[in-house]
Amino acid sequence: MIPTAIRPVAASFAATALLALAAILPPATAAAQLPDRPVRLLVGSPPGGTSDIMARILAEASDGILPRGAVVENRPGANGNIAMGEIARAAPDGTALIVCAFGPCGANPALYPNPGYDLLSDFAPVILTGAVRNVMVVRKGFPAATLPEVLARVRAEPGRVTFASSGAGASNHLGPELLRARFGLDWVHVPYRGSAPAITDLVAGNVDVFFDNLPSILPHIRAGNARPVAVVAAERAPELPDVPTFGEAGAPGVAIDSWFGLMAPARTPPATVAALNAAFGRALGAPTLRRRFAEAGIAPLGGPPEAMGERVRTEAARWAEVVRTNNLRAE
Repeated sequence: MIPTAIRPVAASFAATALLALAAILPPATAAAQLPDRPVRLLVGSPPGGTSDIMARILAEASDGILPRGAVVENRPGANGNIAMGEIARAAPDGTALIVCAFGPCGANPALYPNPGYDLLSDFAPVILTGAVRNVMVVRKGFPAATLPEVLARVRAEPGRVTFASSGAGASNHLGPELLRARFGLDWVHVPYRGSAPAITDLVAGNVDVFFDNLPSILPHIRAGNARPVAVVAAERAPELPDVPTFGEAGAPGVAIDSWFGLMAPARTPPATVAALNAAFGRALGAPTLRRRFAEAGIAPLGGPPEAMGERVRTEAARWAEVVRTNNLRAE
């Protein structure tokens, strides 16, 4: 049984509250608690995916705010579990943070028997960074253009139509699995080590369908190398105003918005967490970052560490129920 509605993680991107904690500490106090080395932002996927895009924009915006700036390091593997495990074991001094995404900080604990970390006890939430919509696309030349046509094609060719994902447990894996359960589809999951290699194969025609975050797939849609079918959200994407939502296309209740944030090792001092929250809050409020986020289809979030912690707890509980209800598992 599929839940009647998978509500978006950001109720309304347009109404997102902006960065209330930009001045959580006085500047001198915050600076004293920030690390005097570059802050490493670990991304659990290869370059080119949404986590990577967002992290690099944020790192650039942090120059002049963090004493030694921030650098992005990619640690792909196991849908982000490898990077999560590295941060769980890192020194709790504020110099290493995980770039949280939907899978490793939401669905993975329910999908993987042993992901290599305890989501609720191994990390200290720092800040929510942004949210994006997902969109279902098909490869150029795929003989179906609308959601009903895609579903009909899958039914007509059981076991032949393929869908890519950036890894088992990612939002672009769970979306097709929800459709599989709801409509009795027999299609083939092809997992990749991130969005970028999945997009490469989609553009090459080696895989048929992909549910991707908008920032990483949008350039390929605009270039005509991928054709959008439906937005996996409760509302249409402003960047794709002519593309219907799943509800409008005949599949109500399928809405999965991806969200991102930063977490530190669990024993990081609260003063350091607060200083990092204030620094990245300032970066998220910078006009240049906001312009670049808007161009990429990213809604900035922000807020106190507690908001990030609550998001992680809520999403982990929500997707544990979805995984149980639909008998989903990592492959």
